Amino acid sequence: MTENRFLKSLDHPIPEKANNYMLSTYSIILEAWRRGLTISFKIVKEGSGTIEPYYTIANGEKTHYFSATRGDLVSVETKDLTKNKLTTKEILEKQNVSTPGGKDFDEGSSDSEIINYAAEIGYPVVLKPLAGTGGRGVIAGIRHEEELIEALNYVRVKLKFPHVILEKYFAGEDYRAYVLDGKVIGALKRIKANVVGDGKSTVRELINQKNIERAKLPSLTNRKIKIDDELKNMLRREGYDLNSVIPDGELVYIKSKNNVSAGGDSIEITDDLSDNIKQIAVDAVNAFDDLPQCGVDMMVDEENDTAAVIELNTRAHITQHLFPMKGKAQDVPSKLIDFYFPETVDYDRTNAQKFFLDFNFIFDACMNGNATEVGIPVLPTQALKLTRYVISGCTYTEALAERVQRIAYHARVHGYIKPLNSGDISIIVGSSQKRINDFQKRLERYTNRISKSATITEKKRSSPIMHGFHIETPNEKAGSSEGSNEEEKAALNKYIKDYAKLKSDYQNAVNRLAKYERDERTLELTQRQNKQLKKRLQQMEESNSWKMTKPIRAFTEKLKK
Repeated sequence: MTENRFLKSLDHPIPEKANNYMLSTYSIILEAWRRGLTISFKIVKEGSGTIEPYYTIANGEKTHYFSATRGDLVSVETKDLTKNKLTTKEILEKQNVSTPGGKDFDEGSSDSEIINYAAEIGYPVVLKPLAGTGGRGVIAGIRHEEELIEALNYVRVKLKFPHVILEKYFAGEDYRAYVLDGKVIGALKRIKANVVGDGKSTVRELINQKNIERAKLPSLTNRKIKIDDELKNMLRREGYDLNSVIPDGELVYIKSKNNVSAGGDSIEITDDLSDNIKQIAVDAVNAFDDLPQCGVDMMVDEENDTAAVIELNTRAHITQHLFPMKGKAQDVPSKLIDFYFPETVDYDRTNAQKFFLDFNFIFDACMNGNATEVGIPVLPTQALKLTRYVISGCTYTEALAERVQRIAYHARVHGYIKPLNSGDISIIVGSSQKRINDFQKRLERYTNRISKSATITEKKRSSPIMHGFHIETPNEKAGSSEGSNEEEKAALNKYIKDYAKLKSDYQNAVNRLAKYERDERTLELTQRQNKQLKKRLQQMEESNSWKMTKPIRAFTEKLKK
């Protein structure tokens, strides 16, 4: 990504496993890592079957715990309150924050009761599950009873969310504002999936073209516009089908929801958001205790500059703020780390951005069972530098590459080695100047030992490199997932051994060792006591008293029989 509207901090090949859902987490830990902070990362499989990232960030004096974007300064009590849409609505109303009127209906309520209430407040209405997340089950703009019946069947029966809320529809545009420490630091306008005619392409072709553009963004690589019954029905309402050619410039909505994951457009509008709308979002967050950060979903009446708060999300993803389809990206990750670790604000951003994380390794290490938790090596914060070495007069072999990789590990530098078509060998390294000097000395000693004609030439390097040290083939590029084979898997396993912190295994070993030591001490004590007891028995048996009482003992034994 080289467009000026995107962040310089993310201007590198985003690792495949960091795309889409994991992009929020990746961007935050990357920002923290570049500041020299210590990060420990793990992935947990929840009861629902979803996988969730959890990580800690520490500076040696304090540690903060995160789940995706949510930090531990958001209290557990507030998190639970905002997850319940009814409770959220009640708190907002008490604090005079504008929110649509509505009513909840539990599993004991009939569809007829809900339909009657809709007639009472008037259409259009919105139906949403009480505890749904990510917009799942939310159906807005229901225009009449037939559509409400269809929506109730979908949400209560198909999705199995019997406890629902029905509220009055607030006409306006769908906005998501991200609030941190009393300020809006990111704002998105979300538009339903659509296509714009060019007078020559069919709807199907327009969808394919749009999906190609969406796939170019790390925030949307697997979030294609899907052709399904909903899409076909939307087209039918407008008098079109997939083979229709839409007139030039005409916009046609092809989905009913604004969700970006369902194919909607994301437009970053932070700089254009009015002060009044920003204040409504801030007031919504301030209505709750211990809530320094939160995503606020709003319906905004742009003409009258007013809004109604629909929902709060303490774990709101920031992917669309980083790579919006339109508009200028907002550096939410940097502001989050500024808030949690203010002492790191003035770090050397320019040099730190020469490095990015091997998130594919981190993700795979957690998912394949090689590590319960991965500790990411700390990046030095002083005198960071990139350089390139070209080795001539030396034959490239796998053994040579592996030896250079070991040298890099010992010197604690990042980078990669690969053969060039010219027959030379290219080595890219980055770290502090001191570590690079150490690597260079080790490299010179090794190459001189294997080839008297070897020469090393140092050249400039400016493009960012991935953390760790990698062995590349001529067709590979750092950060790419292509060319995976058994050798790469073996290298990955070695890499995991070098960098993974196997906390649970380590703790089990510690516990076993402690048990062995206790058992050994117990055995040693028992043996010592047995020895002392035997000695005492022997002394007793040899004593005159024992010999003199022998007839009495014999008589006593007879009585027992």
